[in-house]
Amino acid sequence: KYLNDLLRPFVNKILQPTTFRDEPDFIQKLHQYVHIDKRLRATTLFCTLQISNYYALDLHQRMIDTVGCFLQDNLLSNKLEQLTIQTIKNLLHIYLYYHIFYYKNQIYKMAKGSPTTMALSETLSTIYLFVWESRITK
Repeated sequence: KYLNDLLRPFVNKILQPTTFRDEPDFIQKLHQYVHIDKRLRATTLFCTLQISNYYALDLHQRMIDTVGCFLQDNLLSNKLEQLTIQTIKNLLHIYLYYHIFYYKNQIYKMAKGSPTTMALSETLSTIYLFVWESRITK
């Protein structure tokens, strides 16, 4: 909970220009894109992606590295509030690598992704997809 409460407001602020909250927000941003910024061209492509296994996107270390790069690219200093980027990465390592669960008399450990029941999983996946999207749209 602590990490999500730390990361989520920062992530929302960074992603706000490229994220749609609801239909009116989409219409407003589309209007800005088309009429004010005049960026709509005949060659503009719109697409929808469907991602299966959204919360099991990648290996833990790659997720941690992606969050680290995202923070380095978007923070003015090496800290988010009182925590350094390295400390955040260390906490993410603990969260991802030591998340175990019990199911049908067996103990399991997740090898990829993170549990869908945790709010931090959505935040991590959002960061991961933002970085991925940034790379393919350049």
